[in-house]
Amino acid sequence: MPTLTEGGNAPLTSSSVRVSVAGPVDVTALVLNADGKVAGDDDMVFFNQPSAPGVRLDGTALAIELTGLRPGADKVVVVASPEAQGATFAGTAVRLRVEAGGDPVEFSPSRLGSETVVVLAELYRRGGDWKVRAVGQGYADGLAGLATDFGVDVDEPAAAPAAAAPAPAAPTAPGVSFTKGEEKLPAEMREKLNLRKQQVAVVLTKHRMTGLRCRVVVVLDVSGSTSGLYRRGVFSRAVERVAPVAAQVDDGAEMQAWAMGGQAEQLEDITIGTLPQWIERYTAKRYTGAGGWNNEKAAIEDVAGYVARNPLDIPTLVLFFHDGGVTDNGGTERALRAVEGEPVFWQFIGIGRSDYGVLEKLDTLRGRTHDNTGFFALDDLDRVSDAELYDRILQEFPSWVRSYYPPGAPALQGLS
Repeated sequence: MPTLTEGGNAPLTSSSVRVSVAGPVDVTALVLNADGKVAGDDDMVFFNQPSAPGVRLDGTALAIELTGLRPGADKVVVVASPEAQGATFAGTAVRLRVEAGGDPVEFSPSRLGSETVVVLAELYRRGGDWKVRAVGQGYADGLAGLATDFGVDVDEPAAAPAAAAPAPAAPTAPGVSFTKGEEKLPAEMREKLNLRKQQVAVVLTKHRMTGLRCRVVVVLDVSGSTSGLYRRGVFSRAVERVAPVAAQVDDGAEMQAWAMGGQAEQLEDITIGTLPQWIERYTAKRYTGAGGWNNEKAAIEDVAGYVARNPLDIPTLVLFFHDGGVTDNGGTERALRAVEGEPVFWQFIGIGRSDYGVLEKLDTLRGRTHDNTGFFALDDLDRVSDAELYDRILQEFPSWVRSYYPPGAPALQGLS
């Protein structure tokens, strides 16, 4: 039986989902909009209100019919709290089981202690499909902390606890919010994440895009010439430094990832909670599963195919790291022209001090209605500040978003 860890996800192969929780807990479900907030009191399913459209609570089990959720519903969050009033999760074991047609998946949150409420998992829409993600985020200040994140209007019991545990840290800057899974990161990596999210927020403010929401995709060059870059940790640091972009603009705070070698191969999704493990698995050394030469055309077509099969009403930003030496300049150009009409912006980032061929000409390609590409090269990634890196990553993307989408499109909501 598959077991998820914090930040891990799995597809839901049926619209009829059963979620059961084992342990001495009360279970609550929250139905959320795309902005991560409830629409009203009816979106909270608990023992005093055991049903809502598409969701029914029976003891510590939830029956969820995804096709029956209210209009606008984009996510269902499963929450647990100790049965005993005022109790914490210290010494309490909780296990979640999700059944949706295929093999069940299970999840047990780790390192819970003083928390009085925990978000166990979330069922979320990704394109036309649904997935489940293990969360394990606890709140030491009970339902009040939960309300802050999800917009729930909850009256806590008047009884005062014997000793109040410290609440989760407040967001580090205006426009920067807590990212699910960041509490699982090593302290130094978490600190860098939040500082970098601030830098991303500053750049978005500069471009009048503070409300931007988009899907972020990372493509990593794994051709044979990149071996030295992987050994020196360049690609590891590159992934860690672009993760805050997704944390700031992707509601799921995740990135889809591809390896580009002689063929294109989609890798596991990158989530904030599993970032160290992902980096260790895929960038500690060169990934060899995709072959040892460059096939930019295959990577472009594979990513574009994924976007087409998983449509969203927000744009996709592709961050394509390349060490140079384009194998097929003509095929690469034709592939990019073929996807010009798709809701995807391709930002190529050179990190190899090499001949980038057609990539250097992307900003001057003629005959396109939408300039769907950008390129810049970094002689030394480590000598570029976060502020400069994010400014260059997001330099051309805002103009493309505004030119690609018609006025009133959902992708432009929250942009000035």
